[in-house]
Amino acid sequence: MSKPRSTRSRKPERRPFDEQGAPAERATPERRTQRAPIERSPDAPRLETDDLLAIANMDPAELAALMEGSVTGDRIEPGTPVEGVVTRVEQSAVLVDIGAKSEAWIDSAEVPGVKVGDQVSAFVVFAGESEVKISKQLTGAAASAFLDEAHATGIPVEGRVMTANNGGFDVRVGEARAFCPRSLISRSYVEEPSVFVGQTLLFKVIEVGEKVVLSRRAIEEEQAERFAEELWQRLVVGMDLEGTIRSVQPFGAFVDLGGVDGLVPKSELSWDQGASPSDLVNVGEPVTVRVVAVDPATKKITLSLKNPDQAPWRKVGTDYVEGGVYVGKIVRVTAFGAFVRLAEGLDGLLHRSKMGSDLSVGSAVDVRILSIDEERRRISLGLAAEGAAEAPAAEAEEVSGQVAEVMRNGVVVQLDDGRSAWLPASEVELPAGTMLAQRFRRGKRVTARVKDGTKPERLVLTTLPPSTDDWRAAAAAAKPAKKESFGTFGDLFAGLKLP
Repeated sequence: MSKPRSTRSRKPERRPFDEQGAPAERATPERRTQRAPIERSPDAPRLETDDLLAIANMDPAELAALMEGSVTGDRIEPGTPVEGVVTRVEQSAVLVDIGAKSEAWIDSAEVPGVKVGDQVSAFVVFAGESEVKISKQLTGAAASAFLDEAHATGIPVEGRVMTANNGGFDVRVGEARAFCPRSLISRSYVEEPSVFVGQTLLFKVIEVGEKVVLSRRAIEEEQAERFAEELWQRLVVGMDLEGTIRSVQPFGAFVDLGGVDGLVPKSELSWDQGASPSDLVNVGEPVTVRVVAVDPATKKITLSLKNPDQAPWRKVGTDYVEGGVYVGKIVRVTAFGAFVRLAEGLDGLLHRSKMGSDLSVGSAVDVRILSIDEERRRISLGLAAEGAAEAPAAEAEEVSGQVAEVMRNGVVVQLDDGRSAWLPASEVELPAGTMLAQRFRRGKRVTARVKDGTKPERLVLTTLPPSTDDWRAAAAAAKPAKKESFGTFGDLFAGLKLP
């Protein structure tokens, strides 16, 4: 028995409809191959029937203009100025939403301290299918194409220095040719312009038209202003800084610290106090300096090039000791003696009474260190041929000099021959109730006598009359001579009357 057929009826075949609702012809394989596939973005809005009808009835020229505007309106080309919101901050890059298909990125060094949510204005320097790079400066073809806008907005452009001449530098900005005057290539002194040839640098456009004029110095000065603000916040005495000698003057040298100028006084250029600043440093020379004084009110910074670890006086007591004989050179001759250079920055005084007649500036001489005054940092010298021992100053010798310092218990006197002397208060005749400060003042001339000359580096003076000192000698001379024995008992009781 055969199986009965199903009584279920077959559904009629559906035919496609066109956009107006009329049945459409069935697409043949040939038609399917000719029709381009339509890709729809999942986020793209769907057009309503009314919108489709409006497009269908639109004039072809109007429709073409509308389509052109929709394409170019979203197109991002190099050189286009854009603004966006920071969406993510990474170590080397910052991501910015500029309204494009993908987020743009900018080097984090160009936007230091930026945070998520901050606004960023920049220029497109590269636009690819999946990457958009933006920058604060224009580079390559974008730079040459937007020179007018760079001039108006102050956006830096990147240029390559091609040649140098006496007047300045020929610079290529993309395909455009520009000129940078020599005075505008740097805020620092440029000794050899050829060092910039071949370098790619950032410039500001300061003139456009028939001739494009650039300035690199303008960018450096803006950077210097920012650095100066940061430097003043952390500047402290004792810190070391890198800088460049900007100018040399008879009184010292000015150092450019990268936005702030500091002065190295002549005394702080070298331990050799007799050297000229122009012999010690040159303009443009890089140096490491130490901050020795800061005045925020006047914006003055005092610097030093002297290394404390190399202070010449540190050699005294080790390399140079009392009694030692050394070879020196006479560097200066005065009325009271000659200063002998033992080492750079280390001089000693050779008293005129110990000098030979044939000694002059530049002469080499063998000297012996007679004494070292650690407190005043002075070295007293004698000729080595005179022997290790020097005769002390003669007592009662009359000397003259000027008051160097007045203290409670005495007066420091700088003698005319270069020696230092001490006049104790006990050796000055003062009325009752009178102080030394009422009798002496700094710079006053003093004439006194040497009371103690056993220490040449510090003589002791007196202004008391000689008679005050002579009574002791007179009393000693009048004292009877001491007997060696008592004699006999008869001698002891001689002249004694008994009752």
